[in-house]
Amino acid sequence: MAYEFYEILEISREASADEIKKAYRKKAMEYHPDRHGGDKEKEKLFKEVNEAYSTLSDAQKKAHYDRFGSADMGGGFGGGQGGFHTNMDFSDIFESFFGGGFQGGGTRRRTNGVEGEDIEIRVKLDFAEAMTGLKKTISYSRKVVCTECTGTGAKKGTEPKECSQCHGAGQVRRRTQTIFGIMEQTGICDMCHGTGKIIADKCTKCHGERRETLRTEKEIDIPAGIDDGMTIKVRGEGNDGIESKTGDLYITFNIPDSIDGLTREDTNLYYTIEIDPVEAVLGVKKTVKLPVLGERTLEIKAGMQHGEILKFKGDGVKHISKDQKGDLYITVNIKVPTHLGKKERELYHEIAREKKIEVADEGFLSKIF
Repeated sequence: MAYEFYEILEISREASADEIKKAYRKKAMEYHPDRHGGDKEKEKLFKEVNEAYSTLSDAQKKAHYDRFGSADMGGGFGGGQGGFHTNMDFSDIFESFFGGGFQGGGTRRRTNGVEGEDIEIRVKLDFAEAMTGLKKTISYSRKVVCTECTGTGAKKGTEPKECSQCHGAGQVRRRTQTIFGIMEQTGICDMCHGTGKIIADKCTKCHGERRETLRTEKEIDIPAGIDDGMTIKVRGEGNDGIESKTGDLYITFNIPDSIDGLTREDTNLYYTIEIDPVEAVLGVKKTVKLPVLGERTLEIKAGMQHGEILKFKGDGVKHISKDQKGDLYITVNIKVPTHLGKKERELYHEIAREKKIEVADEGFLSKIF
């Protein structure tokens, strides 16, 4: 169903950002796995809630989803479907209500991993490339697991040691005196920053960061019809995760909307030509050369008026997610000459006399011209 994300969060398409966030908090707590003892169905619903929020909380992703009914930016190409990503820290939700998670205030499970972040880059395309589509090699920087220490962060031949403050848990329990009595909360250990490990001798390559930054080249398929501001998601090409999934790559395209007078609006193209008054009066078949498109033959019917529009059905831009194309619209303007030769001037005066139209004196005009 095209708008299932709204149904998952039980909100309308007109919901505000605050309403989306509120609905997400409610559903996330309702389906969180810690409350259901490994219930696979609840875990599935929890993932769906997060995927819905990841899309609807981002203005650009939401606009794309509303238009194409797809969670993947650019209609799902370049990546695949499934999975989710959100910037919200779930612990903030549960700590604010339950003082340290659904495990009765006890220490939560430590993770020694590093989350693989998404990467966002912008790529320029020219007008013709966007119309026809192409394979393009892009270059960008991403973080990968350090090849020297294989992600431990420690100098080769050494190992990280257990944190003496949290004893490897990655989190510590703190007791606070309040007006309601002594409150106990669990927080990230400030000595090991939640890893449970202390690196005494850091890796000489990554300096303890566990990942190194490399320049990467990736060939991507860019579909015909992609428009300015659209984004392609390439799954698994973001920053490497350690004991966590790798992030995704989001490529947003900058594309001009016109070239040499040919203008694009969505999947339709627009162009303007000028014809001589004689062509408009008598009619003519006229071949014109358009940017990118090449030659087109126009049938100018006798008596064509200034500003009339000729439509070429299916001669526009391919729809990015449908097997159909937009149209080409050519506006025909009549160009009134500003300089006339002697013979032309005489002919126009003859027409004026025939139609009994009073015009400027021929002698006067001859002085001007």
